Amino acid sequence: MDEQKKKLTLLIEAGVDSLDVVITKEEILKQDISAPLALLSALLDNELFALYFREKVNLSFNGFDDLGKNMWEIPEVRKYVYKLDNEFPYWFYFLSKGGNGLYVIYQCHMIPFLSEEDDFDFNMPRLQENVANKWMPALNEICELADMSEEESHEMCMGVYKYIINRGTE
Repeated sequence: MDEQKKKLTLLIEAGVDSLDVVITKEEILKQDISAPLALLSALLDNELFALYFREKVNLSFNGFDDLGKNMWEIPEVRKYVYKLDNEFPYWFYFLSKGGNGLYVIYQCHMIPFLSEEDDFDFNMPRLQENVANKWMPALNEICELADMSEEESHEMCMGVYKYIINRGTE
């Protein structure tokens, strides 16, 4: 059993409430996704991991707090998120709706600094494309691994939409 699988098994045995994946400024500046990707990919290794960590993963980015910007406004963070998302698109299933990680992932795929009207016109198609071509197929794949129904998968997707809408109004 590799190191990440051992770590996940120990966390389950300890009854932890969440899995915190912290991405450092150094990893972002080097565009090194290897450590978080290894841990996140281990979640896909078996049904137990997938079931236990459903909506329990918290994703955070550390080291840019002093800039006074949102994470998705930082070009290096955006580039890092694209790179990580291309390897691990299972956010709808695993990420907690209690943190900001999912919102950062979402916002990194949107065009920043648009007017409200342009935001809808330009970003809604981007959101729909990512959902249809990447995030929903990934959600369906993991729901199949976890033996979930289409209805449960649809409910998870609707939960993501509500989360994004609510984050946008905070």
